[in-house]
Amino acid sequence: MEKIRVEDLTFSYDKERNAVEAVSFAIEEGSYTTIIGHNGSGKSTIAKLLIGLLDKDQGHIYVDGEELTMDTLYDIRDKVGIVFQNPDNQFIGATVADDIAFGLENHQVASEYMQEIIDRYAQKVGMSKYMQSEPTKLSGGQKQRVAIAGVLAMTPEIIIFDESTSMLDPQGKAEINELIQEIHKESSITIISITHDIEEVAKSDHVIVMDGGHVVMQGLPDDILLKEEQLIALQLDIPFALKFTNALKKAHIEIAPCTTLERAVEEVCQLRSKM
Repeated sequence: MEKIRVEDLTFSYDKERNAVEAVSFAIEEGSYTTIIGHNGSGKSTIAKLLIGLLDKDQGHIYVDGEELTMDTLYDIRDKVGIVFQNPDNQFIGATVADDIAFGLENHQVASEYMQEIIDRYAQKVGMSKYMQSEPTKLSGGQKQRVAIAGVLAMTPEIIIFDESTSMLDPQGKAEINELIQEIHKESSITIISITHDIEEVAKSDHVIVMDGGHVVMQGLPDDILLKEEQLIALQLDIPFALKFTNALKKAHIEIAPCTTLERAVEEVCQLRSKM
């Protein structure tokens, strides 16, 4: 079942050059979709259009079959949570607990239920020990965990991660990607991740590739990520697993091209068992 449908979406910041032009795609309910492209490709503009932070020039956006318009904007926004690139821009509360509570207070959740909700989602993201900490003094990865907890507490049907790992170190990036995977596996939330991280893309259900404001490829990660020449031409990376299998091939060790390291290890183990 489709959760989101975008048809012929066009938007320009300056009314001279289109940041997004004639973009169309569909996202299935409960799926994990990644949108990739080099800087200026239009991927973050898509995120802002999907939640009505920007007003499209042309085209249509549907959520659960309902078109996003000024009349439906707030009803649709109630279904969507977004985690931005810089979590500092999202912090409101003086403590982690206060920050998670902020959205609940705005939605007038009864105080007798609020603490249980705060505790549940702090635990979900591994931040229970930091409830009285000041968010701005946490590490980058911890800050994003708090931001994600605040979004999850609102029980959204859709979460958009807008380059939410791009400012993190490798460990923080891996931790947040693992948390996104957990959310995907354990809930029916539809996830959209705007990302540069090709390793994250490899673990998603569907990938949309953008360039110059257009969708240039979309499909299963295993299909898209094996198009090595096209990705490099778009100034995008290829998965480490594919680099690994290419290196094996140069050493005259033939295994099937892989987009995840787990699959590459399986292929090597199978090859060894045949020797």
